Amino acid sequence: MTAAEVDPSNPMFLSSFDKNGTLFHPDFMNCGGCVECNADDEEKVPALGEIELAQSNNGIEGNLSTRISIDNFDPAKLQVIQSVLLALSGVNGVFLGTEENIVNVQHDTSTGSSQILDTLKTLGFSAFLKESLNSESVQLVRSQLYVQGICCASECPSINKIVKPLNGVTKIQINITTKMVYVEHDPQVITADEIAMALHGQGFESRVHKDGSTQQDIQSASVGRTTLHVNKVLHKNDIVNIQELLRALQGVKRVGVNMTECVVYVEHNVTQVTAQQLQHHLQPSYDSSIALDGQEEITKRTVSDLTLARSKFVESTLFVKKLTLDHIAMLEKTFRKNYIPAQLRAFYPHVPSKTIKLEHNPSLLKVESVATLLNRFDMEASVAIDGAQENLALPLLEDYDIPIYGGMEMDNKSSLHLNVILSGLFWFISILSFVGGAWEYLKYAGLLSVLFGLPPVVLKAYRTIRRCQFDANCMMVTAAVGAIALQEYDEAASVAFLFAVSEYLESKASARARKALGSIANLRPDHANVIHPVTGEIAITPAERVPVGSLVSVRTGDKIAADGIIVDGSSSVDESSLTGEALPVAKKKDDEVSGGSINVGGSPFVIKTTCRVEDSAVSRLIRLVEEAQANRSPTEKLVDSFAKSYTPLVVSMAFLMCTIPWFFSPEAGHQWTLNGLIIIVIACPCALTISTPVTYAAALAATAQRGIIVKGGASLEALGSVKKVIFDKTGTLTKGEFVLNELHSVRKELSRREMLEYLYLLESPSSHPLSSTLVNAAREEGVGLPQHRHMTNHAILRGEGVEADVDGEKVYVGNKKLFSRLGMYDTLGSFKDQAESWSSGGGTVGFIGIEGKGIAGIFCVTDSVRAEANDVIKTLLEGGIEVIMLTGDSEGAANSVAKEVGLPTSSVHSQLLPEDKLHFVGSLIQPTAKKCTSCTPRSRVMMVGDGVNDAPALAVADVGVAMGEGAALAMEMSDITLMDCNLSKLVYAIQMGTRTVITIQENICLSLLAKLLVVGLTFVGKMTLLFAIAADVGIMLIVTLNGIKLLPRRQVYEREITKRIGMYKSYDPVSK
Repeated sequence: MTAAEVDPSNPMFLSSFDKNGTLFHPDFMNCGGCVECNADDEEKVPALGEIELAQSNNGIEGNLSTRISIDNFDPAKLQVIQSVLLALSGVNGVFLGTEENIVNVQHDTSTGSSQILDTLKTLGFSAFLKESLNSESVQLVRSQLYVQGICCASECPSINKIVKPLNGVTKIQINITTKMVYVEHDPQVITADEIAMALHGQGFESRVHKDGSTQQDIQSASVGRTTLHVNKVLHKNDIVNIQELLRALQGVKRVGVNMTECVVYVEHNVTQVTAQQLQHHLQPSYDSSIALDGQEEITKRTVSDLTLARSKFVESTLFVKKLTLDHIAMLEKTFRKNYIPAQLRAFYPHVPSKTIKLEHNPSLLKVESVATLLNRFDMEASVAIDGAQENLALPLLEDYDIPIYGGMEMDNKSSLHLNVILSGLFWFISILSFVGGAWEYLKYAGLLSVLFGLPPVVLKAYRTIRRCQFDANCMMVTAAVGAIALQEYDEAASVAFLFAVSEYLESKASARARKALGSIANLRPDHANVIHPVTGEIAITPAERVPVGSLVSVRTGDKIAADGIIVDGSSSVDESSLTGEALPVAKKKDDEVSGGSINVGGSPFVIKTTCRVEDSAVSRLIRLVEEAQANRSPTEKLVDSFAKSYTPLVVSMAFLMCTIPWFFSPEAGHQWTLNGLIIIVIACPCALTISTPVTYAAALAATAQRGIIVKGGASLEALGSVKKVIFDKTGTLTKGEFVLNELHSVRKELSRREMLEYLYLLESPSSHPLSSTLVNAAREEGVGLPQHRHMTNHAILRGEGVEADVDGEKVYVGNKKLFSRLGMYDTLGSFKDQAESWSSGGGTVGFIGIEGKGIAGIFCVTDSVRAEANDVIKTLLEGGIEVIMLTGDSEGAANSVAKEVGLPTSSVHSQLLPEDKLHFVGSLIQPTAKKCTSCTPRSRVMMVGDGVNDAPALAVADVGVAMGEGAALAMEMSDITLMDCNLSKLVYAIQMGTRTVITIQENICLSLLAKLLVVGLTFVGKMTLLFAIAADVGIMLIVTLNGIKLLPRRQVYEREITKRIGMYKSYDPVSK
């Protein structure tokens, strides 16, 4: 189909062409955002409004239907809305309603209508809830449980069968490597403790690691009520206007208007929108003043959290001049040897700041005595802060809503049980029977080996059979009992001992992967030094209880509890926990700091928190990594599906081998039964099913340590198949830090101050980087919000600019595309050459226009290219990867940046709307096999962007990459986030994806070849049960170690964040 064949008058037509005239249309491309394209799709393209266009992949059936009303909705925009909403977890379908301006959204209870509305509002749509069926009486939470009994994927069906039928449970995810189970449930119906008890009752030792209902209570504490006094008489029509104005803001829950007293009451999430922003959004239509700030209400409401019962322990800080990583293990050993938990509860060593924080009981242990002990090792320790003198009493452990121990310490300290050791001893004795002669009677020692090693396996097998399932435990019990029946006692002992010891060996082999993932979980701050809003004293408070707007003192070596702004002091901050970069960053007053980073400078500072701990940068990082571990890739699902099909088939074949030959002769029956038992052993799918998750865990940990968050194994595999990389320009290839270089009046009657007033008025409601640049430029010249001007009907023109009615005149601020459409661009006269000159020089040119008067002003802003952009693009091109740049900017500005980064102009596409980017990316996507992405050739399309406008394209791309400093929606839609916006890490991520795919292929092939080899040797009579079980355990260890090789050779870096080392022998005695 050509462009000439398309009817532009069709309301479903969206004209989008590149410079070569290629048409991008949702009905004629492999987009991924509408329908799943097949070879036959060209013959039958459905109308957009007729069918449910897509299904989510989360596996939960949708049970809610929400109708969203969107003002002035253009059906052609449905493509953009679908690409973004379908990327949200729990959204199953998005399609046009039968009424005008209505979009129907099918979703489950894990995604609320408020989240859908907030996402649409972030994209610039004026959206309101029309109707929600069966909605939000159900409030789901996500709890995290540690399940000791998880070894490999063979336990997953059992855990699913136990947990899924429980009333109130809607979703379950299992992370095999870390033995964590994530459960979405209704806490009003079933609690996290009850879920743990259900697992425990079925033989899976479990404990609650994080209770989601606690976090739900904390989240509600961020909603406050702001009262605004309107300085004018209100009428009935003002009520609707005010409600519509405020409901358009993200985070607003409810709006009430008292017309008689001219008062507006707003319930809102203070972490998303402040009282000042509410006030500003009403102006200039409704001039108002803040009578009560919702933040102040929250502060008063949460003062009680700062008066928790205090323990006998205080926090003191030692400065240790010679502290290195090599001392950490020595410190733990020394402290355990010299102190009991009643004296020293825990300690936090942090190498970059040369500090050790101690949780100690000052009545039993003075901090000076600890310093004296360390000085015996010539560590030059001195007391920096004495917690007893400064009254830095710690809360009780029971007051921490999230357990303050972190990582996988429990699992790392696992050891062999006595029964396994005894089983191994008697197994070794039974093996000596191969010597023959008088030694042959030693084979009976195999019975004792089975007696000690098999009972725990028998118990697991019994519970599995009761659930009408058949797993590896059942196979091994069958093999051992069968060998005993054949009087092959040494062979039975081999099965019992080697299988019993295999879980311990696998745990040790994958310890590095668990430790790496555990170190990421340890980044979460435990507590904060909150300055009491009434007394001014410092109160050490559990980090999750710190309210928004709190003043927090951050001393040397302290971990910053939550994102905030420095209000007093300056220092250097170690942000390596987020970015992976070890170089400290200087911070001063009014600078932003991120939760989880550490003050490594010599001076303290005070921050004002701007969000809750659970919403901070480090918590988002931890949450993304946890979710990534639980998200199973198509390859992993395929392997598990193969194992489920292959195991029953092989076991059935083994059953026939163990029965039919007895009808011919006892000798044949004995031999073929032994062969059948060997087949049962080799049918164990553990090596095959563990080969992929341990590889993913290692790769996810390795990338996270470098400040790269990959959302699951599927994204890792897709990285290894990237063929084309598409970059957004602004904020991605460039820094997104604009500077206003030129501002000229085209109409002499409009002064520079008046132009700045128009820019401030129209651009302040917008979130685009250019908007904030123009507003800041006006402020620098002393221009604020013009109170004498009245603005109404403000609207964002996507990809063009903004418009509004100012004092009865329609005013526009935007780019060349906007003013060409309005027919004003040709009125520029001599300024047209100036505009073209600025654009060709790399500047972004904008205009101010007034309807009926033409263009009144012209301005130019410039941005700088990222230092690493040229090298990154050069590396990608040399690696055979095609690179393309998309931008909504002018052709001249785009070509200027392309020249600087080394891209040919043929790879540049400019003046694109968000939907144009979506269609362009979709047109490049090729349908690929979804069952095994690691087996597909390089054909994937990667999109790299940072802004809200990039979110649709990021969602539809095979691999979406968001810059960490960009819009939150872009990070939500993406598959990968670069936390520090360093493009060079993109190359590392692609290389890691390639290595991950190769490693998975190696592990799968090795597992299958080993099983085929054992089966072949069995049929030629060259295999025994001993060699079969040894081969099974050995292959499991080999694939585990092969996957772990993706971790950096040195697990711990000098920049590694401090973690809490408890003085209890296993876990701290807190059962939350």
